[in-house]
Amino acid sequence: MASNEKQTAQLDYEAAKGMEKEEAAFYYRGPLEEVAEGVIFSPTQGNCTAFVCDGAIFMVDTNPKWYARGTIQALRDQFSKAPVEAIAYTHGHIDHVTGAETYIEEAAASGSPRPRVIGHRDIGARFDRYRQMPGQNNFINRVQFNLPEGINAWNNVTWTYPDITYGDETVVTVGGQHFELHHSRGETDDETWVFAPGRRVLCTGDTFVWATPNAGNPYKVQRYAREWADALAEMASKRPLHLLPGHGPAMSGEERIQDALLSTSDFLRSIHDQVVAAMNEGKWLEDVIRQIDIPVSDKPWLRPIYDHPEFIARNVYRLYGGWYDGDPANMLPAHSYDIAGVLVEATGAEPILARARKLRDDGELQLACHLVDFVRKGEPENAEAWKLWGELFTKRAEKETSLMARGAFYTAISESERRLKELG
Repeated sequence: MASNEKQTAQLDYEAAKGMEKEEAAFYYRGPLEEVAEGVIFSPTQGNCTAFVCDGAIFMVDTNPKWYARGTIQALRDQFSKAPVEAIAYTHGHIDHVTGAETYIEEAAASGSPRPRVIGHRDIGARFDRYRQMPGQNNFINRVQFNLPEGINAWNNVTWTYPDITYGDETVVTVGGQHFELHHSRGETDDETWVFAPGRRVLCTGDTFVWATPNAGNPYKVQRYAREWADALAEMASKRPLHLLPGHGPAMSGEERIQDALLSTSDFLRSIHDQVVAAMNEGKWLEDVIRQIDIPVSDKPWLRPIYDHPEFIARNVYRLYGGWYDGDPANMLPAHSYDIAGVLVEATGAEPILARARKLRDDGELQLACHLVDFVRKGEPENAEAWKLWGELFTKRAEKETSLMARGAFYTAISESERRLKELG
C-alpha cells in the first residue's frame, strides 16, 4: 500500500472508531485532502470530490450551499485553479447539490464557461417536490435532526436543475478522462454512483455513508433496500482502490473496500429477504418486525448511528404492502385523542400512570411510554403525565444510538417541557 493509501486508511479507521452519536459519520468534518493524484475530497456534511483533469475539473456533488464557497476557496488555494467544466449529482438531497449555484457564480466571475450540470432524469421531479413543500421539509428536518425553531433551510437554497440527464448509465468525459455514471434506486430514486476507471476511484453518494444504510428513514419518502444491495455489489465488481462516500471519511485499499461494500450489501439483502418471506406467509407488520433476525455486525460502517435496522424492515414492508396493520379497529379508526379520552375516563389517569412508573422501574420504557401516551392525550392538563412523558423519553434518548430515533425522542422531551411550562 502506498504511503497516501496508508494515511487515508488510518484516517478512516480513526474517524470511524472515535466518532459517536451526532459526531459520527454524518457530522464528520475534515479539511480537503488529495486521496489520489488529482482527486481532491471534501468531507464536509454532504461530501464532494474534485477530479483535476488536464486543465479542467469534474465535480461529483457540491457540498451544501452553506459550505460550498469555503470548499471552492480551499480548492483554489491548495490544489488547482482550473475551471470546473462539469458537475455530476449523486442524488438530489439538499446537502449534496445546493452548492451548484456557487460554482456557477464562480465561473461567471472568472470568465470561465458555465459548468454543465449532469444528473439522473428523476432529479427534476425531486426538485419540483421540494419547491412545492418547503414548509414540510423544514418541519420534518427539525424533528429528524433535533434542530431549533427558525431553521428553515429549504426556504434559502437554489435548486439548480441538471442541464443533461440520463437513464441507466452514461459516460462523461472531462479533460480527456472518462467517468462512468451508473443509476440505481437506493436512498433515493434518482441516485447516481460514479466510477473513474483510469484512477480506480469510486464516488458512492449516500449509497455508502459509514453507518447502517439510510434505507428506512421514518420521516421521508420510500427507500429501496434490494436495489441498494444490488448497487453495492455492482460497485464492488469494479474493484475500486479508493472509495469516497456521501458522508464520512475516504476509504482506501482494495480488499477493505470490498469488505465494506459487500458486507453492507449482504446486510440490506438479509433484511429485505426476511421481510418479503414473512409477508409471503401472510404476516402483518408488527409480527414481521418481531420475527426477523437483524444481522449483527462489528463493522464500523454498519453501526446504527443514523438509521435503525428496524426502520429498514418497516420500509421494505411499506414498499410491497399498504398502510393497514391488520387490526380491524384501525380500519377507519377514531382519532387517537378520542380513544385516549374514553380510556382515561373509564379507568382514571392515576392507575395508568402508576403502572407506567412500575414499568419504568422495571426497565420497560417502551411499554411505559405507550401507557403515558394515553393519559397525555386523554387528559392533556395532567402535569404528572407530561412530567413522566419527558422523563421516559430522556431515558430512552440517553440509550438510543439511532440519530433518527433520538430526534423523535427529543421532540417528545421538548413538548413535555413546553406543556409543563404552560401548566405552571
